[in-house]
Amino acid sequence: MVTSYGKILRKIRIDEGEILGEMAQKLEISSAYLSSIENGDRNLPDGFTEKISQIYSLKKNVIKQLKSAEKEYIREARISLKNTSPIKRETALIFARTFNNIDDEDMNAIKQLLARKGKKNSEV
Repeated sequence: MVTSYGKILRKIRIDEGEILGEMAQKLEISSAYLSSIENGDRNLPDGFTEKISQIYSLKKNVIKQLKSAEKEYIREARISLKNTSPIKRETALIFARTFNNIDDEDMNAIKQLLARKGKKNSEV
């Protein structure tokens, strides 16, 4: 499904009169990867919005639209379980497996718990 980010990206490409391969080359990625980004099938590389903004000298309002769409775009989050305790690893895996089955009320409680823990850790 085409995302808001993909629509904006495609509009930039069309407005520049470029085909997919030309834009991909400028962005130093493959045409297939760019197509996947436009269609919302792949995550954005780090700094992608900034790179597009710079290469195409985008106006502030377009950059603002891209950044807003980028926040909605995130498809997956990756965490490293390397060097974690068995209980943390097990908890992360259970959370990942059951994520889509957790209702909003329980998710909000989890979010509040994690936010409190995050605040405590930043105060140390």
